[in-house]
Amino acid sequence: MINIKKIFKDIKLQKYKSGGRAYADPVRNIFVQCTPEEEVRQKTILFLQRDLGVPIERISVEESMAHVKRGKRGRADIVVYRDDKKKDALLVIECKASEVDVSCYIVREQAEGYLKILDADYYMLINGHQIIMYKYNSGLAIEIEGIPSYRELLNDKVEYAQALPIKAYSYHDILSKDLQRAFQKENYLGDSTPHDIKLFALNFLNLILLKTAINHDDLIGIGVSEDFGVKRTRFGNSAGYNYQELTRLFIAKDNKNKDLIWGLSMIGYYNTQLNVSITNKKNRHHSLQLDLDKFCEYNPVTNMVTVTHNGALSFGRGGSMKRQVVIDYVKDKAPDLIRENKVYLGCIDNSRLLEWEHSDVQNFIKNLLRYGILRDEVRTKYKRK
Repeated sequence: MINIKKIFKDIKLQKYKSGGRAYADPVRNIFVQCTPEEEVRQKTILFLQRDLGVPIERISVEESMAHVKRGKRGRADIVVYRDDKKKDALLVIECKASEVDVSCYIVREQAEGYLKILDADYYMLINGHQIIMYKYNSGLAIEIEGIPSYRELLNDKVEYAQALPIKAYSYHDILSKDLQRAFQKENYLGDSTPHDIKLFALNFLNLILLKTAINHDDLIGIGVSEDFGVKRTRFGNSAGYNYQELTRLFIAKDNKNKDLIWGLSMIGYYNTQLNVSITNKKNRHHSLQLDLDKFCEYNPVTNMVTVTHNGALSFGRGGSMKRQVVIDYVKDKAPDLIRENKVYLGCIDNSRLLEWEHSDVQNFIKNLLRYGILRDEVRTKYKRK
């Protein structure tokens, strides 16, 4: 197994003064500005030569897709070819700065896009401490075990990684403090989240990340058309934080009947936060970051959890919207979501394991989607010029 972190640490790049601090790119024979991503790219070039045996004559850097296919956009960080004329692409490499999780599906999506244009067989994702390689065949990306040498790639002598079995937990498991602590340690549950809310959060997390079988009727029940699976996503916010988390993704329609990718995820530090993400041609963001500690009310007699929201909404760096404006907009478009001047998202029975077919669960998930879409409509309507 390649220890990419150690390999990169041992690679020392010389820095030059050329209109600022710069590296000398051995492929393009130019100076390039020193940035975290460029450091990864330059070290990757040396790693390919020294450790994988790739001839430098068969490496291209910042390969323009427009030069490959007319009208295509973007540049592949590094492309490794089978031939000296660089006509037959073998491997596409996407380099990211060290803080970017390269297992994120957005990074994979970018690399796969370049791979398809170049008609390559493999792609690699690397950030200096993570390295992942995939073989692409008939529309399916299969993770490679380890990192094969250039000769092994040329001869297609690769081994495939074995997927670890993932199973959902039982309700008895969820009640276990050991399991709660384990998920808390992995930053899914907040340290200060009240115990009963933590149980609900873990129960819901178990559903969205680990329960995979959703039939057609259940998809209709939660208001989506397709289950897009569990994938690692990456979103930023106005404070400059990057949220990288496992997300249950769905294909759904907005109120104009346009397709979008909708996601549910959870993170926990001090509190526990349920994230509702929306991705379409214009946006890729968290439409709602719901503080479960603040907006969940637990009834110890009935074991029911009522989830609401106060309408708070930000415009990123553009400031925030008055809550009443959001409440009034939701009341006009979806009056059933407003109760006592709050956004009502659902009331869930937490006395049993949550399942996709439960009507209260379906109602809660559907309301999260509806509210997320309406919040984006408010952002669009009142967006500051």
